[in-house]
Amino acid sequence: MAIPKKIHWCWLSGDSLPKNLEKCVRSWKRVMPDYEIICWDMQRFDIHSVKFVEDACAARKWAFAADYIRLYALYTEGGIYLDSDVRVFRTFDKFLHHAAFSGIEHHSGKKTWTENEQFTTAYNAIQAAVIGAEKGNGWIKKCMEYYQKTAFKLKNNGEVDVEISPNVLARCAETYGFRHDAHFNTRQALKESIVIYPQKVFATAYAGATMRSHALHLCDGSWYKKTGNPEPWLVKLDRILCSNYRFFAMLHYLRKQLT
Repeated sequence: MAIPKKIHWCWLSGDSLPKNLEKCVRSWKRVMPDYEIICWDMQRFDIHSVKFVEDACAARKWAFAADYIRLYALYTEGGIYLDSDVRVFRTFDKFLHHAAFSGIEHHSGKKTWTENEQFTTAYNAIQAAVIGAEKGNGWIKKCMEYYQKTAFKLKNNGEVDVEISPNVLARCAETYGFRHDAHFNTRQALKESIVIYPQKVFATAYAGATMRSHALHLCDGSWYKKTGNPEPWLVKLDRILCSNYRFFAMLHYLRKQLT
């Protein structure tokens, strides 16, 4: 079995897709024209079939509803899930022989996005914006079961009070050998042909892309909107610059070739 050439993404609000996200979707089509692109909306997925999703949609917390729907798409059909703010630079063909794959998302350890627990040391989670899996994958099923058993909760101030999806993915991967304390640029080959790649392969706005990066998660700000936390000015600046990281990496690469 192999991962099929399908790209899944979610758009639940019914609003028009912003221009910056349209550019991201166009990058998928340009780099991987032979992949089928499937948008999961409320017509394609029954939001009432899972209580967590139903409650998240009722609260208009679309990103949290998508945390389950992405898993459902991968488990039932197989393929690659991409957040709508992921820009693709290189084809994903080389990853299709795995049973499942994603990348490291490194956290500084100051705190999680929910306030359920504090971390005193840095730790690795698993990128939720880029995930690939064969149909019926066991790790994906384990992640789905977490949401099927978990209640979607809001605090009195309207903030979301559930675990973030990168932590859920990581904890469900522990039984396959995932290590939270490994270096974030170390490739982790887990049991059952699951591979978690170094952070730079599927980069984020906070880590930056290199000439070898396959994709960049732009982190366009919905993260803060869905948790209720205000967006720090430094993160806003990082978002503005992040789409140019690969350009600067290219200049650095060319400079090294000339010296």
